[in-house]
Amino acid sequence: MARSSFSGPVASANGFTAFQENTTNLSLPLSSTGTGVVAITTNVPVFFTSPVVLDTTSDVTYTAAQLKGGIILRDPNGGARADLFPTAAALVAAFPSCPVGTTFEIVIRNTADAAETITMTTNTGLTLSGTMTIAQNNQRRFWVRLTNVTSSSEAATIYSVGGTTF
Repeated sequence: MARSSFSGPVASANGFTAFQENTTNLSLPLSSTGTGVVAITTNVPVFFTSPVVLDTTSDVTYTAAQLKGGIILRDPNGGARADLFPTAAALVAAFPSCPVGTTFEIVIRNTADAAETITMTTNTGLTLSGTMTIAQNNQRRFWVRLTNVTSSSEAATIYSVGGTTF
């Protein structure tokens, strides 16, 4: 028997996470091939991650697919880097039919073997909020929130929500 209401987060394997309270008649698009995984939980966040390893000697523009993976392991390989987030349009395109307010979390870990800092920089349609630097042997969590999903007007805010040393 299907549940008609729930309270808590909803997550899918492709990186979409929604948090709803006491919601009825929720509609989630799933693939017709049955490859999507949707978990309804109660008070327990569910994360589906696919770590991406980046080891380059230059600045990198991340893709929306890399961010949807949830974890980026970045080695600046010899120097400080100014990496770019993807454009807001690319982020919106990665979540078809998503509503304004769709939010997901990413972690970027600096795996450098020397004092090489990563500075995350903006791209078209983005607003950055908080600390955007990641020192050697540190990681930083970001929340990516889509604020406009209208074609040709896409916008998102990326919030820095804390860093830790590993």
